Amino acid sequence: MKERNWFLIVYLLPLMLVPSVLAQVNPVYQRMIQNGWKYPFENGFRKPTPPELDSESCKTMGYTDSTVANLKEMGVDLLERWKIRPWDEKMWTALSDCIVIGTVSKIEHPSWPIPWYHTVAYVQVEEFLRNDYGLPKAQVAVLEVSGPTGRPGERVTRIGEDTLNIGEHVLLFLSGSGLITTAALNSQQNLYNYLINDSNVWFEMLARYDIQSDQLLSKREKQILSLSQMRNEIGRVLSVIHRTVPVDK
Repeated sequence: MKERNWFLIVYLLPLMLVPSVLAQVNPVYQRMIQNGWKYPFENGFRKPTPPELDSESCKTMGYTDSTVANLKEMGVDLLERWKIRPWDEKMWTALSDCIVIGTVSKIEHPSWPIPWYHTVAYVQVEEFLRNDYGLPKAQVAVLEVSGPTGRPGERVTRIGEDTLNIGEHVLLFLSGSGLITTAALNSQQNLYNYLINDSNVWFEMLARYDIQSDQLLSKREKQILSLSQMRNEIGRVLSVIHRTVPVDK
């Protein structure tokens, strides 16, 4: 009898653990899988070409051939974006899965299990202009490579990276799926596993605009737009992607 009970415990315990494990899978990753995402090297170790990456990215975002074609008609060529620089707000909108207006409320330099990202900037959301994961109007976490390493006096600076500071009022184009893809393409297996198994949604910053009254300033592009103009451009792209603009106010 005791042996049988022990067998049942050993046999059933893994089954009892499955639901809790599945519950921790990252919602960004879940959506990527639903859209057909495949780890780039699961069919071998050949690095994807830029056109292949563009095509895979469209699939990961859930864009149909029709959506891609309609976006191209309005000047957003997702299949050949590797040839186009610099990208504008329409391209950033199509590549983002979260667009927020908010204020940087907190900066942390946590001790991570993997040596890649050294800073987390928390942005208190005032408004979502795109919100693919139905996040509540709270703080979103943006990861940055630049920051202190934890060793005395040592700091990593990623050339060309936009960084955030407490108190800045910004409009950010963010990507959760892009963060996971970046980890995969850079063979950061520990980071990749960490992200896809964490229930929190983390983002990488694709582009930032500083908000000054009704003006938006892009330091990288040295461009000034009105906030109302930006809303219109974002809305036009989202209307093609979703037919109706999913904005949380």
